Amino acid sequence: MTTLCPPPEKIKTKGGVKKKGKKPADYDVYRDPSYHEYVDKASQSSQRQSQPSQTSKKMKLSKKQPQFIVQFPNHIRSYIEDVVNVESDGNCGFRVIASLHGYGEDGWPMVRRELGLEIINKDRSTLYDKLFSNRLSAVRESLMIESFGSQPPKKWMSLPDMGYLIANRYNVVLVCLGNPCITFFPMTSSHSPNVSIYCIGFVNQNHWVQVNMKEGFPLPPVTLDWKKFRSHIATTWMLGFAGRMQHWQLLTPVFA
Repeated sequence: MTTLCPPPEKIKTKGGVKKKGKKPADYDVYRDPSYHEYVDKASQSSQRQSQPSQTSKKMKLSKKQPQFIVQFPNHIRSYIEDVVNVESDGNCGFRVIASLHGYGEDGWPMVRRELGLEIINKDRSTLYDKLFSNRLSAVRESLMIESFGSQPPKKWMSLPDMGYLIANRYNVVLVCLGNPCITFFPMTSSHSPNVSIYCIGFVNQNHWVQVNMKEGFPLPPVTLDWKKFRSHIATTWMLGFAGRMQHWQLLTPVFA
């Protein structure tokens, strides 16, 4: 975890807090109807919010936040527009993805549920069987929660596992700035010039934040497992972003 390129496999970068909330017994987000009711209610509540309130919240949270930026590699800092912090409750990684995807930070339960559906997607079942192997059940279990409060470390968002699921589920490019830095392309679709790029940052060794980047910023390398298990057509992603990935390599310090 001390090198940036290429990233090692089976990296367990997680984010959250250690405090625990009370959890009702035998709760499963895939079986309990109350989970879906909660998601629907959260979605409706988010839609009822006025535009000014959303804008003021973003203005409050969006700023340079140098305490976070200094934790990213030197060569990428000049490409950072600002950093958006989220609540530290063990759901922070899912909060960041929810915000980037347009659900709003409080839409994190929907992201957990959708990634849970992704991992059992019949069209990609063979892919995930190979990618996660005997860890498939553990990865799925990490998405299931027993309460909507603070989550224990085993429920935090972990890369690279969640990176593959996020890129595939939403057909986006996911970029992680941390140690190491990684790019996740969709693994079963072809390159799209209008694809959304979600950039997240891992800070304080336990927290995820949203990182807003300047247009055309360099992209870090993909994982070896992405190269190994991606479909043939997904190779077009690396071809489409070859220039930006080469730019990253040129900026990355070479250690003897």
